[in-house]
Amino acid sequence: MIEKNSKASLNEEAFFNSPETFIHPTALISENVIIEDGVKVGPFCIITGNVRIESGTRIFAHVAIGYPAQVTGLKESLGTIHIKKNCEIREFVTIHASRYKDGKTVIGNNCYLMNYAHVSHDVTLEDNVTLINNVSLGGHTHVQRNAFLMAYAATHQFCKVGAFTAVAPFSGARQDLPPFCLFNGQPGKFAGLNAVALKRAGLSGNNINALKKVTHLFYQEKLPFAILEQRIQEDDTLVNDSYVQEFLTFVSSSDRGVSRKTIFDARKE
Repeated sequence: MIEKNSKASLNEEAFFNSPETFIHPTALISENVIIEDGVKVGPFCIITGNVRIESGTRIFAHVAIGYPAQVTGLKESLGTIHIKKNCEIREFVTIHASRYKDGKTVIGNNCYLMNYAHVSHDVTLEDNVTLINNVSLGGHTHVQRNAFLMAYAATHQFCKVGAFTAVAPFSGARQDLPPFCLFNGQPGKFAGLNAVALKRAGLSGNNINALKKVTHLFYQEKLPFAILEQRIQEDDTLVNDSYVQEFLTFVSSSDRGVSRKTIFDARKE
C-alpha cells in the first residue's frame, strides 16, 4: 500500500474544500498583486504586475498571469489586470498585461478558462464567458457575456464576439461576430442561431423567433443594413424586442466590420 502524503493531502483540502484563501508554497506572487478572500492559487503559478483577483476565483497549476504583452520590444508589464469573482482558471492558462501604461486586461465574473487558453493583452471578457482548451484571443479582443469559444478557436486583434455567441472548434474570427449566433470555419461563418444557449438563458419563444427572423434577413437574404433597419421598424414583433435591438446595435457599432459569410453560401456553391 502506498502511504498517503499528509502535506499533499493538506494542500488538496485547502484548495478544493476550504473557504479560506490558499496560495500554494510553490506559487510566485509579486508584491503588487491584490488577492481577495477565498481565492485559491495552485502550485507553480506565477502572478506578477498590477493584478487584482476577486473572491472565489480558483487558479490551478502552472498558470502565468501578468507577464508583458507579446509585443516586439516591450520589456515590462504595463497597466492592470482585473480578474473578477468566482472564475475558474485551469492549468497552463496565460493572461497577459496591457501594452499601455493606462491599459487593462479584464476577466469578468464566473468565467471558465480551460487548459492552455491564452488571453492576450488588453482583452476584455465579460461575465460568464467560457474558453475551451487552447483558445487564443488576439490583443484587444472583447468577448461579451455568456459567449462560448470552443477548442482551438482564435480571434484577430480588436475583434468582438457577441453575447451568447458560440464559436466552433478550430474556427477563427477576422471580423466581429454578432450576438446570439453560431459560427464555424476559417474565417468564422454564420451557422444559425445559438438556440440551445438562448433557451437555457430563459429567452422566450417569441424572443428566439424574432432573432431567427432578423438573422435570416441579415445573413441569408443579405439585406443591406439600412433596409434591414427599415424592415424591423415595420414589424412590431421585431422593433419592440430588446434582443433584436442588441443585435442591431452590435452590427451598427462594429469597428472591424461584421462578416456576412455563412455556411449556407458554401452549400449553394
